[in-house]
Amino acid sequence: MAIEEVAGWLVVVDDDLKQVVNNLHGPMPSLSGAAYHCQQAAEKRVKALLVQAGLAFPKTHDNAALVGLLPDSHRLKKALSNLTKLTPYGVAYRYPAEDIRELPSAATIEAWKVAIEEIRQSV
Repeated sequence: MAIEEVAGWLVVVDDDLKQVVNNLHGPMPSLSGAAYHCQQAAEKRVKALLVQAGLAFPKTHDNAALVGLLPDSHRLKKALSNLTKLTPYGVAYRYPAEDIRELPSAATIEAWKVAIEEIRQSV
């Protein structure tokens, strides 16, 4: 395991979480931006765990596929599986062809952020 590589992924997770806060509570709130950065933070947290476990992963934004690469016995797999529903937000709102009809509420996004933060602290 490359400790520096894992740390690098976690730095990006932390930045995505800051972006969630900025998009929820900043001067120009954006629920779509907050949802996108939740997906990104969850994705990158899984990738950090995969690096830590010495497991290769494809270049993808599919959280379910990434979580599926973790061994079933991994202590964070269940918690991460709860965040696989964020996958569509990795591309929705970023491209005109991608469409999610309803934005999640600020409360829903805040709950996602809290869940990601809890998983983030489990190093």
